[in-house]
Amino acid sequence: MTDKIRVGDLYWKKVGSNGWILGKVSALDGDNATFELVDEESGDVMQPVQQEVVDVALNPIFPANPLFSTCADMTSLHHLHEAALVKNLQDRSVLSNQRPYTFMANVLIAVNPLRYLEEPDKKGYIGQSLDKCPPHPYHVAESAYRQLATVRPVMQNQSIIISGESGSGKTETSKIILDFLTVRAMANSSEHRDSMDSEEPEVTHNKKESLRPSRVLSSFSSRNITSMLTSNVTLGERLMETIPILESFGNAKTHRNHNSSRFGKYMRLQFSSRHHELTGASIDTYLLEKSRLVHPPTGERNFHIFYELIRSGRTDLLDQMHLIASSDPEVVIESFHYLNRSGCTTSDILNDASNFDKLTDALVLVGIDSAMQLELFRLVAGLLHLGNVSFDEEETDEGTTACIGPKAEPSLETAASLLGMQKDILASAMLTKRITRSQGGRRNSIYYLKKDVRQATYSRDTIAKTIYEQVFGWLMRKCAQALEYNEALRDVLPYIGVLDIFGFEDFEPRNRNSFEQLLINYANETLQSIFNTCIFQAEQELYMSEHIHMANNVSLQFPFALPGQPLVTNTSDVKPLSERLNDTSELITYVDNQECLNLIASRSGGIFSTIDAVSRLPGPSDKKLNERLHTLFKRHACFPTPHPKEAHEMFCVVHYAGQVKYHIESFIDKNNNIISAQFEELIHISKSAVLKSQPLVSVAPANSKGGSVTQMFSVQMRGLASELEGTRCNFIRCIKPNAAMEVGVFDRASVVDQLRCSGTVQACSVLKVGLPTRILYAEVVDTYLPLVGQEVYEKFNCNERLFTQAICAALQFPPDAYRLGDTRLFFRTGKIDLLDKLLNVSSMEAQVPKTLVNYLVKRRWLNAVTKVMVYKMWEKLFHECRFRRSALTIQCWWRQYRARQELKSLKSQARIAAILAKWSKKLQVMKAFSGKPEEKLSLLNGLLSKSVLPRGQKWLLTWLGPLQRAMYVQKLCRKACVAFMVKQGFLWLYKNVKAKRAQLLLQTQVRIVLAKRRLKELVRKRRARDNWRKAIFGARVISVFVRQFNRVHLHRLETCQGELIAANESLKARVTELTERLKIVEAEKVSLASIVATNTALLAERETQLRMLESQMDMAKSKAAQPDSLFLRIFKFFTCSSTKTDGIVDESEVSRTAVLSDESSCREEISVQRVPITPPKKKLRNNHVWKVSRFCF
Repeated sequence: MTDKIRVGDLYWKKVGSNGWILGKVSALDGDNATFELVDEESGDVMQPVQQEVVDVALNPIFPANPLFSTCADMTSLHHLHEAALVKNLQDRSVLSNQRPYTFMANVLIAVNPLRYLEEPDKKGYIGQSLDKCPPHPYHVAESAYRQLATVRPVMQNQSIIISGESGSGKTETSKIILDFLTVRAMANSSEHRDSMDSEEPEVTHNKKESLRPSRVLSSFSSRNITSMLTSNVTLGERLMETIPILESFGNAKTHRNHNSSRFGKYMRLQFSSRHHELTGASIDTYLLEKSRLVHPPTGERNFHIFYELIRSGRTDLLDQMHLIASSDPEVVIESFHYLNRSGCTTSDILNDASNFDKLTDALVLVGIDSAMQLELFRLVAGLLHLGNVSFDEEETDEGTTACIGPKAEPSLETAASLLGMQKDILASAMLTKRITRSQGGRRNSIYYLKKDVRQATYSRDTIAKTIYEQVFGWLMRKCAQALEYNEALRDVLPYIGVLDIFGFEDFEPRNRNSFEQLLINYANETLQSIFNTCIFQAEQELYMSEHIHMANNVSLQFPFALPGQPLVTNTSDVKPLSERLNDTSELITYVDNQECLNLIASRSGGIFSTIDAVSRLPGPSDKKLNERLHTLFKRHACFPTPHPKEAHEMFCVVHYAGQVKYHIESFIDKNNNIISAQFEELIHISKSAVLKSQPLVSVAPANSKGGSVTQMFSVQMRGLASELEGTRCNFIRCIKPNAAMEVGVFDRASVVDQLRCSGTVQACSVLKVGLPTRILYAEVVDTYLPLVGQEVYEKFNCNERLFTQAICAALQFPPDAYRLGDTRLFFRTGKIDLLDKLLNVSSMEAQVPKTLVNYLVKRRWLNAVTKVMVYKMWEKLFHECRFRRSALTIQCWWRQYRARQELKSLKSQARIAAILAKWSKKLQVMKAFSGKPEEKLSLLNGLLSKSVLPRGQKWLLTWLGPLQRAMYVQKLCRKACVAFMVKQGFLWLYKNVKAKRAQLLLQTQVRIVLAKRRLKELVRKRRARDNWRKAIFGARVISVFVRQFNRVHLHRLETCQGELIAANESLKARVTELTERLKIVEAEKVSLASIVATNTALLAERETQLRMLESQMDMAKSKAAQPDSLFLRIFKFFTCSSTKTDGIVDESEVSRTAVLSDESSCREEISVQRVPITPPKKKLRNNHVWKVSRFCF
């Protein structure tokens, strides 16, 4: 490293992860370099001098390009590395001479100027030489159009891929591309019309008008829309007017961009196959951020359409939408839950009212009349009112469930009206869940479960997101109809695709990466794979088309050793000749990201399929998903293990741009894209013409594999990648200069991060290995032709390649520093000084002609001598080959004879060895079993148990034959002995059985006699026991009846006592009421005194009655205390106490009526209700217990 560092040169030193500082090496001591900081604006060493000793072995420094100069193509930089790229972009972004566009090979890097710049004239690119045109999106569009219009046997479709982070200018760049292509197609059609009819002067006029930008419709007002519709609006103008529709319904203000596209789009511009006129266009959208509708991030806005509608100023329209709650639109916006929860409702750059006017004009232009616009805006307003529907908790039989509170009723009614739905059905869809059984005996049975507040809120948001998605899809379908895309001729007509898609995202550490970032980064991985294929393989194809080979033998040396002389070789010519002539295998090497793509979206077990699998499990959760991911991919190279403290809530993926942490929260919910049948029916029965005309997403069952966001998005990305790979891709990388979106500020750290995420730095690393510096042979000839003259050049037969090779040899270029193609001279990275030396001929003007002639003469002489020597060598080689072939024939015959003899000897030796081995094995077995009869016997039994013996074990039966015969004799003897013993045993058993039978008969007779006696005794006892049981049962029956009677009577007494207590309470309440009335009467006139006296007398009489009732109660208690006679108790039992007893006071004795009268003839009746008087419960119970016990016993 140190041998390449020169004292006094400028170098870049890396500071931190993304920073670079410029300095000069003032001293060098081994690996230690003294680094002095340099002012980039002046190029002088900073004062005071700031020195630092850098160990270049550990912290390498990179050479800097000359200051105060920039390159339109960064592959032309002398030194190509990250710092050089950023410095070149920064210098070209200076406000004084701002040039925001720069090429890197065939990739356009666009730095957002954050202000409106005057666009160059399109005529400077249409049909002009692109080599002389400055970098601009017009350059890329013109190149794509020319490639499309080139006559080829096979149609070559084109695509322009625009990528970058939010706020980098992707949308504006796509507008520039679309604007140029529409104008370019009209210009081309005008040229054909001029060639067909050049006599009409109006054609030239129309051609000039077609070269103007097609943004004229945005300036029209609503009052002249009718006249505009009657005119012939071109397809290009309609295409440009779809952009306001896409921006209003798909863009929103974010932290990074005031007009951020929250979806990806791919626009196809279809051209005719003959004159390449614009005949149609289509728009495909990807990954609309529906979650923003219900929960916009803090500090960001919802979709533009809501603010544009409220701030439109159209009172009649807003009145129909119930959006005029106040004269101030800000108050209206703050009143909606979906708009005020983020804390941001305004934008300093956007004009919502003006954008709404552009939107309405664009809607009319794509065929949406005022009536359909009204339906569209009703749905938009209905979503806002639906978001204001809040839920309260209520206690039901199913527990704590959700209900719509009184405050939310107006919002629900308004939302249902605007959405064209019935209020009750909409509320039911949010509050209840319908379950239909598909299996079992109650198949097709329907059940309804009430939801809690969280579930109801989720259902409300799901309905809102579904409706908004349907509205967005309906708008895309209307735009497609207006753009007249011919789907039937898709594979016949050529097209140019413009892809505007989100860039790589990593919000750590300021924010968290979630499910959306995984999808976005997967899309960028797919595009990066296409980038690798197109850019790097295109470079490889260029090398192959140029037939690049090593510039060997430029020093004019013999390729072989001369007789008596050693072979002199170059340091580069160490490979075989065939390899040195075509050594391009390692020119282009790059890191393939296919492993990361397989990790994420592999159908056989990637992250996406794992998410779907966990979602189909019973009771899915994010925790289960995270555990499954860590279990399956813990050994994957692109799935590193995070810190143990964070592993339970996140996982990591190594992308091409770096490692990204993803938090697992809400992955399952966000992946679920299944629309329930209940929501589908709700939208289907809507009266809105927009919702009815748009087909819904098919409903998938809970255990279905379809319906997930990951599956649909991966299918979309694979289809997009397949389509892009079938086209010729052109890339535009958009860069945001600073996060604050300030004009004139260039944040190097942010730009470096974006370059890494876009793969630009990796591309530079690849180009460093390749041959980035190149020059045409024609340029070299033009440079040297005035010096050498035409005569010298003609000696080379006007061969530009041979002439350039002679110059390189004359300048003594190292053979490994450059390579020769068919039309260009290629230099390796870092060899730009050789190019400077090649073009700087002032130092050798006088020697050039002579050196070139000498080289040519020596080369021709060398070629002639080489041909003669090669001929001699081939002749000698021919004779040697004939001699060697004859000797080889004799050697082959002799070797065959020797081989046959040796084979016979080996076969005989093998037979003898086999016999010896067989006998040796037999002897070993016999020796092992000698003196062991038991083991021999077990071996014999084992052999006899086998049905078939192997050939090598049959000799064992012959050897063990005597033992087998002895075993047979022993078997016969044992059988005879067993038969004799069995016979003797049977006789002995017969005698014993006969004696035992006689004893058993005698015992049987004795037992019969005893059994009869026992039977008689048991019958007598059983009859006595039955009589006793009957007596006890009767007593128990009487006892049960008595107990039931006591319980019934006790219950009646308790009831009566309760009624008496209630009557006393009512009397006391009545007395209290009368006392209050007396107080009122006392305040009356003196004429009411007589009435007061009468009432006092009545009260005294009532007290007397109360005392009489108390005395009667005491008498009843005393009577109740006396025990009843047996006859009275039996009588009460059978009559169920229906007769009147002394314990109950007669109604005639208690009921009295008092009449109060006054001068106004007002009467009031006071009645004493019948109050049954019962004795105390405890005493009564005791008495009854005593009576029952006396009666039973």
